[in-house]
Amino acid sequence: MDFQLGKSYDNLNIGDKASFSKTITETDVYLFAGISGDFNPMHVNEEFAKLTPFKTRIAHGALPQSLIAPVLGTKLPGLGTIALEITTRFKRPTYFGDTVTAAAEVIEKIEPKKWVRMKLTWTNQKDELIGEGEALVIPPPTMEELLTKGESPQTNSKEEMKMAFTSVKEVFDGMPGVFNASAAAGLNVVFQYNITGEGGGEWYVEVKEGTCNVAQGTSASPNVTLTMSSETWLAMVNKELNGMQAFMSGKLKASGDIMLAQRITQLFPL
Repeated sequence: MDFQLGKSYDNLNIGDKASFSKTITETDVYLFAGISGDFNPMHVNEEFAKLTPFKTRIAHGALPQSLIAPVLGTKLPGLGTIALEITTRFKRPTYFGDTVTAAAEVIEKIEPKKWVRMKLTWTNQKDELIGEGEALVIPPPTMEELLTKGESPQTNSKEEMKMAFTSVKEVFDGMPGVFNASAAAGLNVVFQYNITGEGGGEWYVEVKEGTCNVAQGTSASPNVTLTMSSETWLAMVNKELNGMQAFMSGKLKASGDIMLAQRITQLFPL
């Protein structure tokens, strides 16, 4: 299956805009109530809703808010975008039958991390503002970056040639020896690794005050948890597979503060 990635960081410009519109129906509200578990009578009971300041049922606030997802995920920046933060201030209710337009505009490019800040607005068919906010996103890589970052450069230099890791335990045993303390300045973080498949297991890596500790087991409070197969882990540390490529293809799953995962290659140049 072919996929067309969205705009990369370098292809985005301040002022770029995109939007998505949808009419909110009674069916949408009831389906959303079932999905979210929010059966507040303000949304699903007309007799109760008549007693409220709105005098009729209104949609859940999160329902029109969710319309920003197809904007960020399929239009701007587009496929491959990772949303880090979305804030919303609700200004007006959304009534059954309202047509809501969710719009996003690029307002800032954050060069050091290649993140993008976007202004968000939600309006109804009367052009009334029903919500506003901001999103902080990581734009997708270019297709070339996605496909080529995992390729190992050919070299005959003895200094650059390294023996390939052949076991998961070997990798974790070797991490303290290559730890880059200078890259850990001011960092206090715990990485939890859950490796499945042959030779797998659970390890956690604690980086604190310029030191590191690698131990087998499960941390009580990891900042980021990385889950993958032993095959994927070995391919990544042997430079046969790029981390972003593994994440985008679903081979690597991350939870918690996933931005910290980008520091791993600096901390442990295996």
